[in-house]
Amino acid sequence: MKKYYISAIAVLSIAALASSCKKKKDDTIPVYTIPSTYTYDNVEYTEASGRVSQWAGLTSYLGKSTSRKLSQDTANNLWNNANSPFTSETTTNLPFSTSALNAQTFNVSSKTSDAGTFKQYIDSMVEVSKSYTVTATPGKAGKVGSRIVNHAGLEYNQVVAKGLMGALQMAQVIVYLDKSTTADNNTVTAGSGTAMAHNWDLAFGFVGIPTDYDSSKSYASTEANRPLAIGGYFKERGRYIMAGGTIYEAFRKGRAAINNKDYKRRDSCIATIKLTLEKTLAASAYEYMKLSYGSTDLATRFHALSEGYGFILALKYRQSGSPLTSANYTTLLDLIKTNFYELVSDASNTKVKQAQTILTNAYGQLQP
Repeated sequence: MKKYYISAIAVLSIAALASSCKKKKDDTIPVYTIPSTYTYDNVEYTEASGRVSQWAGLTSYLGKSTSRKLSQDTANNLWNNANSPFTSETTTNLPFSTSALNAQTFNVSSKTSDAGTFKQYIDSMVEVSKSYTVTATPGKAGKVGSRIVNHAGLEYNQVVAKGLMGALQMAQVIVYLDKSTTADNNTVTAGSGTAMAHNWDLAFGFVGIPTDYDSSKSYASTEANRPLAIGGYFKERGRYIMAGGTIYEAFRKGRAAINNKDYKRRDSCIATIKLTLEKTLAASAYEYMKLSYGSTDLATRFHALSEGYGFILALKYRQSGSPLTSANYTTLLDLIKTNFYELVSDASNTKVKQAQTILTNAYGQLQP
């Protein structure tokens, strides 16, 4: 009996050792280099970055509503990229030339979540632009200072611009990051790499930052190779949460991880990107809520509320399992989705501050 007992112990010890060795081998992280810029072989994401430039052209046109009546046909064509709608007036200093944008076979509308809703906002901006020479009053669209608002003080062009940072950009980043977790990573296609790498690159393209992005740099509007849309807000409103550097690093690490089949790191980078994008939108909404009661100028207050509302709309397209629950998001939206004349008439800014509290309860401190 004693001899059998010793043998059993020995067998168990050997099995445990073998299991331990196997686990260590499987858990070994490959040693590889992460480049300082988003520079890899076979990177192609024109359809993603092209749509971001189209976003810039569309929203630039809607902004012309402060000085003229907009054309419904032009707005439709920019939305659908039909009939060569992009002109030098709206596409100056973009990564793509005017002719290149017009030659693209894709558009903003087909990749926008709730596209019908955003098209209604665009159409409403066209309608409100008819009142660009009228002074706005409660219940009546027109100008407040240099801003043009609807009957409730809302700037539709800001709703479109900021809302699409969620409905177009963040939504598509999430789609392609999720695709990258199950796509093939063995067959290489010249120019675009494996299916997994290509999905990852498309996600990067939708963020709207250059391959040599510098989170510490203040990019000039005259630079074609500058951050656009949500990418431009990493520094403008996401500086406190270090959004730009965090997202850029995660994309570089994740692409290198895919190249080396390090899927544990890839998945960690996905989680970082999703949450930081979401927090960028939340930080932007929070700051604009603050700016809306930091001034006595009505145009400034309406503009801040419009931007804040746009960013809150963008948060609808956040990841599943978000720190911001569905119930709290509904409350947040209801607080701001109201007549802006009524919001600014409250000297205590009760609803606006409640909205800010919901954001910080979900994401922590968002601004200094």
